[in-house]
Amino acid sequence: MGRHDYAGLLYSQPSFGEGFARVLDIGGTFDAYSVSPTPNDADELALASDWYAVGADLHRSILRFLSHKRDRPGNGEIADTHSR
Repeated sequence: MGRHDYAGLLYSQPSFGEGFARVLDIGGTFDAYSVSPTPNDADELALASDWYAVGADLHRSILRFLSHKRDRPGNGEIADTHSR
């Protein structure tokens, strides 16, 4: 499972051509950010994005824990320590 970029809501995602043009943009005229109508709206979007990232990380960690727990003996299963 790959990592997601939750900051993409706050910053522009340039194409390859735009990225290349930014290298040559000495004056910074290509800098563009997501603009919110009010500072409160921007804060709300940033906070929601942060909590979404926290929830996604927790979900991924819980799934990983449960898959490791299922693979190990000792969670109600009898381990076969005496192979015949």
